[in-house]
Amino acid sequence: MRAYTTFWAVAVVAFVTDVLTKLYIERLFPLRFENDWVYHFSENPERSPIAVFPWLWIVHVGNKGAAWGLGAQYDVRPFLVFLALVVLALVWRWRHPLMRELAGGQLAFGLFVGGTLGNVRDRLFGDHVIDFIDVHLPGYRFPAFNIADSCICVGVVLYLFMSYRQDYLRREAIASHAGEDQPRV
Repeated sequence: MRAYTTFWAVAVVAFVTDVLTKLYIERLFPLRFENDWVYHFSENPERSPIAVFPWLWIVHVGNKGAAWGLGAQYDVRPFLVFLALVVLALVWRWRHPLMRELAGGQLAFGLFVGGTLGNVRDRLFGDHVIDFIDVHLPGYRFPAFNIADSCICVGVVLYLFMSYRQDYLRREAIASHAGEDQPRV
């Protein structure tokens, strides 16, 4: 257990932050249902989306599907919970090489696990995942997301970056030990 202190600390902080922000959003914005999506755009101007920047709003969108609302018209919650739990079990099964041999692996997988558990919690105790970060870029409006989604994405990107970097450093070390960096005589 002590060997994974960073992993557990990051996972707990990610999960708790996700849950607390979602609870706050639920209190701040009421929901209204429309088709298979749950939207918040209240008639009450005091409860309108909060424009942090012109390109960043805080809203309350309920997503009944997977990423980007895929499968929202069906009840995909059991499948998504099962899939998340299988992935978490696989991460735990292969935790030694993933988290102990890769510098920063515990940070990456702590973010991933904490975020995954945050969204699983929404699916187990509600009928949708609460999304509230709404980004509008010129010509494109990114689907709303939450802290859990951010943790999952950052954890995966961090893991891929660190894996690539470790592989690059390993190849450099092999090349230098093979004499390729030796000056020519």
